[in-house]
Amino acid sequence: MAIGWDAVAFEMYLAIGIFVTVFILMISEKVHRTIAVIFGAVLMLGFGILDQHSMFEHIEFEALGLIFGMFILVAALSQSGFFRWIGLHALQWTKFNPLKIFIIFSALSAILAAFMDSITVLIFMASLIIEVCRILKVPVLPFLLGCITSANIGGAATMVGDPPNIIIGTALDYSFMDFVTNTGPIAVIIFFVNIAFFYLWFRKVFHAPPDDIEKIYEEHKDLDPYTAVKDHHLMNVALAIFAFTVTLLILHHSLGLVVAFVGITGACLVLMFGGKDMPDLVEKIDWHTILFLAGLFVMVGGLKEAGVLEAVADGIVSVGGGSLAVMLTIILWVSAIASAFLDNVPFAAAMVSVIPEVSAQTNMPLNPMAYTLALGADIGGNATPIGASANVVGLAVANKHGEHITWKQYCKSAFPAMVISMAVINVLLFVFFL
Repeated sequence: MAIGWDAVAFEMYLAIGIFVTVFILMISEKVHRTIAVIFGAVLMLGFGILDQHSMFEHIEFEALGLIFGMFILVAALSQSGFFRWIGLHALQWTKFNPLKIFIIFSALSAILAAFMDSITVLIFMASLIIEVCRILKVPVLPFLLGCITSANIGGAATMVGDPPNIIIGTALDYSFMDFVTNTGPIAVIIFFVNIAFFYLWFRKVFHAPPDDIEKIYEEHKDLDPYTAVKDHHLMNVALAIFAFTVTLLILHHSLGLVVAFVGITGACLVLMFGGKDMPDLVEKIDWHTILFLAGLFVMVGGLKEAGVLEAVADGIVSVGGGSLAVMLTIILWVSAIASAFLDNVPFAAAMVSVIPEVSAQTNMPLNPMAYTLALGADIGGNATPIGASANVVGLAVANKHGEHITWKQYCKSAFPAMVISMAVINVLLFVFFL
């Protein structure tokens, strides 16, 4: 039986209402985001927007499998003491020079976050930054901002660096190297733009008297990186398997492998060969995020079935006016602003279903839109304390150590840094894709 226009419109508004309600619950922080999203998925099913069979068609099991595998690998490295070990090595290279610490720690955060979960990276980097800043008697904010924003920028460079990239990559069948060659060069340029901005903004902090630095370095030579290693066997095994997994991810298109298979294979190998404590490791990974993403895929599926995403695509097409330059600019800035104040994962999950519609309606290439979405969602989150998981975790670690950073303190420098980064990205998109 044909469904009348009123029924279709009601279903669209109902789906939008559920999605907005879930967003409000997440932003309020009175309900955990995982519970809020599962509640939204149940409502999508309960009101008949989705049925129980089509629900599973919308869940990106490939993305979930890859995220699960990477979580296990990163948890093993964390348990072995790898992150503090490499952080103390970086500190030795700097010889306690504030400017060198800022640059090297920021670069280390970007490199680690390109291949690992940025939450884990920030837990250890933020703790080390606070320890070092107290030794140097310098403000924590400049160094913490450098690491947080660099982690989000580094995450934009690869397919596994940030959840939005995993969602976009698996949904559109992109390879690891597709991201490296398209978003990677832009992320590298933006890293240096970001570092230059914060150097100019906080330059007085980075220039301590040389005599003081030498004295501090002599007094703290005892910060030996090898004291940070808790399990040498686990670290060696986890690093070897991590390198093997990343190699397979780089080659997965050529070898005809599914990325979920690669991620889960790496997880199984580290669980088998990591030692007797490995079964307990499974309990420590971030299951909340995996359940959150599964529920989110169901909710986005409801928006798609109700015709909401098609309507959004129609709106973007009408504003874009048939120009790829205008279209990329709209996607970039909307993604950046949305990600600054909302969780970038649900936004990316919704938009990854919209841009193929935009591409089909306009006959414009899909790839530039997809990579623009990734860059906007990943780096736009730098602007506010809630813009990305790395921000939330980094500031929470600081607060736990007695270093409270307010919204005003954070946004005063981070927001203009994000705007400048987006402006540069906008120009680079024209250079790379037009």
